[in-house]
Amino acid sequence: MNSIDIFENSIKAYKITEKYHGNYVGLERALFLGWYCELENPCKFCYMSTQKDKIKEPLKARRKLETILAEASIMKRIGWKLEFISGGYGYKIEELNDMIEMIAHIQGCKQYLNLGIIDFEKLNLNNIEGIVGAIETVNPELHQKVCPGKPLENTKDMLLKAKDYDLKTGITIILGMGETEDDIEKLLQMIEELDLNRITFYSLNPQKDTIFEHKTSTTTLNYMNWVSQVRLNYPKLKIISGTWVDKLPNIGPLVMAGSNIITKFPLFSIYGTKYGKTVENEITSTGRELLGTFSDVDVLNSKKELLSSPYVKNILNESYRVDKNVEISEKNLAILKEMDVNITNKIDSYVKKTTKNAMKYI
Repeated sequence: MNSIDIFENSIKAYKITEKYHGNYVGLERALFLGWYCELENPCKFCYMSTQKDKIKEPLKARRKLETILAEASIMKRIGWKLEFISGGYGYKIEELNDMIEMIAHIQGCKQYLNLGIIDFEKLNLNNIEGIVGAIETVNPELHQKVCPGKPLENTKDMLLKAKDYDLKTGITIILGMGETEDDIEKLLQMIEELDLNRITFYSLNPQKDTIFEHKTSTTTLNYMNWVSQVRLNYPKLKIISGTWVDKLPNIGPLVMAGSNIITKFPLFSIYGTKYGKTVENEITSTGRELLGTFSDVDVLNSKKELLSSPYVKNILNESYRVDKNVEISEKNLAILKEMDVNITNKIDSYVKKTTKNAMKYI
């Protein structure tokens, strides 16, 4: 497809997005539980694949619970939804159930999971809104090459089974690994086959010591092409688009192409800086209204309440609305009470460090 066609499709996609998702654009971020991948053959693009042989004690690669909960709390404060709870897998189901319960309680809403192949029979579904499958690429040959430890059919079967439990579903797709424009049709077919509610696009962020270390990522025009084609074919689908600090100028074009959520940022290191403000400016320059903040230090420090937030705003559109119907056991409430000081101290530590960094740009 030539550049003129891509721009014309993006204009149509922008208007369709407004019709079905309103004039908002939200900010989201994945919440990671740890940095060790238990897959025997980790994905070839992933940072965790470069660390696997270096980590001799995998349990030590897990994040402390108070750190996870502090991050979840701060994200609610600044008006960011969790894109999903993720990690390198390897958690016992009892541990996952407890962590999900506590995260959902602190955030005040149900959560999406991106944790490999889910055992629905043992998972407590009360606080789960949906399941995300890490498809990464719909090209079968490319998938076998870059994701040898995650068979495509296993992930698809899991997502279909999730529907039997009345859960929403989504997938992740990474652009820039070798896919072609012909693969867009394969993606559209998969969205139909799996009856997906959402899709997350990422632009490849080449990691040191991976096969992509010296590769370039996808172009902004190609990214727009994939997003706009999905939006034109599936107007109601929630489209989440991820970018990195070195590609912030593609946020505006991605919003124009049909994205209604932007994700994939190093939150604490750029909040309130010129980079965080650039994210906001890229979104608002398209004429959309931003949900959440990436720059307001007073909100970060709880000196004022953020009103433009999916947690406090009466939003009817499900692309941004949070499901507040959460449950928590007495056992986990007691654990949270015992951890209250540690969680608060960690929140204060994150906020203090982030504020100090942000003040350099004020």
